Amino acid sequence: MTTPTSESQLSTRQRSLSTYEGWTDFAERPARGRPEPLTRDQLDGMSRQDRAVYDLERRVWHANILLRTRQVEDIELQLADILDSNLQDSDRVKSAAAIDAPPALGKSTVVNNFGRVFHQQRIAETGEWLDQDRDVRHLPVCHVTLTGRLTIKGLHMMILGFYAHPATAGILHRSMAGRDLARAAAECIERHDTRLVIVDDLHFLNMRTRDGVEVANQLKWLANEYNATFLFAGVALRARGLVGEGHTGQEAAMAQTFRRWTVLGLSPFTLTHKRAREEWDRLLFGIEQALVLTDARPGMLVDLSRYLFARSTGNIGSLMDLIRRGASRAIRTGREVIDRELLDDIRIDEGAETERRELEAKLEQQVRNQKARRRRQNKDDEAAAA
Repeated sequence: MTTPTSESQLSTRQRSLSTYEGWTDFAERPARGRPEPLTRDQLDGMSRQDRAVYDLERRVWHANILLRTRQVEDIELQLADILDSNLQDSDRVKSAAAIDAPPALGKSTVVNNFGRVFHQQRIAETGEWLDQDRDVRHLPVCHVTLTGRLTIKGLHMMILGFYAHPATAGILHRSMAGRDLARAAAECIERHDTRLVIVDDLHFLNMRTRDGVEVANQLKWLANEYNATFLFAGVALRARGLVGEGHTGQEAAMAQTFRRWTVLGLSPFTLTHKRAREEWDRLLFGIEQALVLTDARPGMLVDLSRYLFARSTGNIGSLMDLIRRGASRAIRTGREVIDRELLDDIRIDEGAETERRELEAKLEQQVRNQKARRRRQNKDDEAAAA
C-alpha cells in the first residue's frame, strides 16, 4: 500500500524563486520520496479514493524527476571550484561564472539546484540566523530573473525585491537615486551574508541599447564589489556580446568580463560516436529507474533509444517533456507502460516536432548503412575463408 503523500509534496502553491520566501521554500523543501511501485493486482485492488491519491502522487513525482547527467556533474564541480576560490580577502577581484547554452537544455535547472545545494551547505555551516535574537535571517543565495528592457534602477529593484526591502514598497523607490538603491542592495547582500547571486535569463539584456550596456557594466561592477559570487545563465551570451573581448567602444567595456567570467556550456546529446550513444542510453536507463508504472519493464526506454533521440533531437528538455507526458497519460489511461504507440500520439515543443521527421529519416538511413556494411564484411570474410 502506498504511503499518503504529504501536503507539502502535492502543494500547488508556487512562489517565485526571485523572493527570499520562494527561494527558501525551494531550497529547504524535503526531498520527494519515490512512490512505492505496485503490482497489477495491488493496483486493481485499491479503493477508488486510494487509487486517486496514488495516481496523483505518481504524477507529481514524474513531473519533478531530476536527473544529473555527466555534463551537469562537470558544471557543478567547476562552480564549486569557483566559489571556493572566491573565499579570498575583500581586496581581491572575485571571479564570476556564466552558463551559456541553447534553450531548453536545463540551464535554469542546473543553476537553481546548484544554488539549492549551496544554500543547504551554508545553512549547515553557519545556521539559519545570523544573530542571537533571530532578527537577521541567513540568506546564502539571492536569485533574480531578468526581464526585457531592464535598466540599472530596475536591476537594483529586483535585488531589493528578493529581500523584500522597504524601498520596493509604495512610491519610496521613486524618490531614491540609483546610487542609493545600489547601496541598499549591497547592504542587503552583506547583512544577510549572501555568498551566491544567481542572475537568470541574462540574454534579455540588449547590448545594442544604452540601457543594456549600462546594466551589463553594472553587473560587472557588482561582481567585483559584492562579497558574493555571481552566477549568470542565458542563451547565446557570446553572440549577444555579453561575453567577449575587444579594444574599442562597447567591446572594450566587455573585455574585462572576458577575463573575469568563467563561461560553461551545455550541449545537446548526440549519437555520432560510441561514447555519446552510451551516455544517451545511460540517461534513458536512469529515467527508466525513476518511473513508477505498474507494467514497466527493463529496457522500456533504452529499447526506444533512437526513436527517443529523433523525437527530442537530443535535447534533454524535449526528452523529459515527452517522458513526463507519456507517464502521465499511461497512468490516466490505465496502460501503465510507455511504448512507441503511446508516445507517437503525444506532441511536444514545436522545435522538436519540426526536426523530428528529418532526423528520423537520417537515423534510419544510418541503420541501413550499418547493416549494409556488415553484410559486405560478412561476404568478404566468407570469400577470404573459401
